[in-house]
Amino acid sequence: MIDETKLLTRTGTYRFATSGAVTDKVLLDVAAQYDMQLKPKFLSVSAKEVAKRFAGDEKLLETTKYDGEGVFIYFEADKNPFQIFAFSAPSGRVRLGIPALDALARQLAKQKVKRALLRAELYLPGQIGGKRTPVSEVIRASFSGSEAELAQLRLAVFDIIMLDGKDLRSAPDFSAIWDTLGKLAGTDESAPAHRAAGSIVAEKEVARILSEKTGSGLEGLVLRRLSRTELYKVKPQVNVDAVVVGYVEGEFEGNYGVLSLLTALTYGDKGAPTYFQIVARVGSGFTDQMRTDLLQILQPLRVPAPIAMTDSDGRTVQFVKPQIIAELEATDIVTASRADRENTTQLLTWGAEWAFAGMTPFPRLVFPTLSRIRSDKEVAAGGARISQLLPAVTEPPKLSGGSARRATTIRREVWTKEQKGETMVRKLTVIEIADDPESFPYAIYWTDFSPKRKDPLKVDAAFATTGTRAHALAEQFVAEGIAKGWVKSE
Repeated sequence: MIDETKLLTRTGTYRFATSGAVTDKVLLDVAAQYDMQLKPKFLSVSAKEVAKRFAGDEKLLETTKYDGEGVFIYFEADKNPFQIFAFSAPSGRVRLGIPALDALARQLAKQKVKRALLRAELYLPGQIGGKRTPVSEVIRASFSGSEAELAQLRLAVFDIIMLDGKDLRSAPDFSAIWDTLGKLAGTDESAPAHRAAGSIVAEKEVARILSEKTGSGLEGLVLRRLSRTELYKVKPQVNVDAVVVGYVEGEFEGNYGVLSLLTALTYGDKGAPTYFQIVARVGSGFTDQMRTDLLQILQPLRVPAPIAMTDSDGRTVQFVKPQIIAELEATDIVTASRADRENTTQLLTWGAEWAFAGMTPFPRLVFPTLSRIRSDKEVAAGGARISQLLPAVTEPPKLSGGSARRATTIRREVWTKEQKGETMVRKLTVIEIADDPESFPYAIYWTDFSPKRKDPLKVDAAFATTGTRAHALAEQFVAEGIAKGWVKSE
């Protein structure tokens, strides 16, 4: 059943295997098939849709949506002592010796259960920094937690897959499963292992229950029809005001405009420079008119990029002065595991220009969309603070000396031309970027300013991996942009 050679002892009696530890292929197949059959049945419903979507008297099951890790639980009483472990399918990741597992085993043995395969959520109760404890803390604790932290882990059991040889995946009435779960796992939500918190209610009660649970800091609800396999995840939308720091332009539907925005949050203005953390790239939620209008607003704000960035199609991100605030809407906020791979984004500074400070851990928005442009808010007045996502964070992260980028201007040339009483300017800048694996080592910027043109300021960028290539690109900009009449400044 378990390949003991795969297990590592973390602390005390707790043992862990990252993958391949379950040797029973039938058990793995049953668990994997359960997920494959059930996951497509889940529909996401936003909080604002609940009142209309669930307004009738039909009964359904509402349960708390835990911010934890979904696991399968296998229990067998014939072993001496009885065997119980949590695992993932099809990977075969295994956990044994967690106090919550032992508590569940005692409860199942008390109910005379011989064998069981259950679905549960491994979670941590309580809050960190005023917000619910995230799944990243659950994974961290299970990878490298102390005995005290492991003792805090809890199991919320929400389905029975197999019980004493009976396959319950197609049970016609889930209310019977729900009652059995209460007997097997218990209903004391303060216990290490328990049936998921929830109740069978009329549809029209869902809006009230959602408001109460999210108001107390919980993530949301999971709804399930009792007589058919229909499941819904219900969570409030996340709204964030973020400052636009860049954009990608291009063609769409026969027009030309902004295809996506690069947005950031600020740690607050406590003197120059101001630190900005990239939070999301947003490409949906725009009307066609917004795309063309935003291009006219953002083009005059363009400035040299601090780092080479592109969208998923390889189009260059044009950086802008941090002046425009956009309201974003997302379905959730996710922080990846510190034990696996933490989500990181670019940390920038703004003074007279943008500079890249390094890559630092930061939550990401899930399915962000543009809600509107906030012309009523300003960055200097706190309109895009990082505290919207991380209330306890007020200072930028401390970076080690080697994590910050060193950039040196190795070539800078300016040309001017007088035409009809106006001065036109063209500028070449070549920057060498050292000690930064996240970007190209050379960046070349060509700035073209013509005051009477419809779009006065244009900034083009190119990036190179060698100095020879960087200077060749620079010469190409000069050859194409400087002709008769232009005077080079000293």
